[in-house]
Amino acid sequence: MARKAKKSTENIATNVAPAVETTATANPKLIVAQRKFNRWYVYFKGVAPKDNVGCGCKTAKSAMRYMHLLKARYGATISQNIYERLQFEAAKEG
Repeated sequence: MARKAKKSTENIATNVAPAVETTATANPKLIVAQRKFNRWYVYFKGVAPKDNVGCGCKTAKSAMRYMHLLKARYGATISQNIYERLQFEAAKEG
């Protein structure tokens, strides 16, 4: 009987593991955008697709807004070349 009680306490000890949060990364992520099929796809460069948080934006202005949201939320850096191109396209759109 004592043996069974010991197993249940071992299971409890192994099931309760400390939660480790890994929000800070060693290398900063780079936010980029690409135009495909009449949409701007904003995503992190060099991140696996399952871990990426990109989206497709209809206009260049909304893509710039989404880039700023990702920067604020994840502390990533925005690609300067892509951002200048988006500014140019947004000015063209009106």
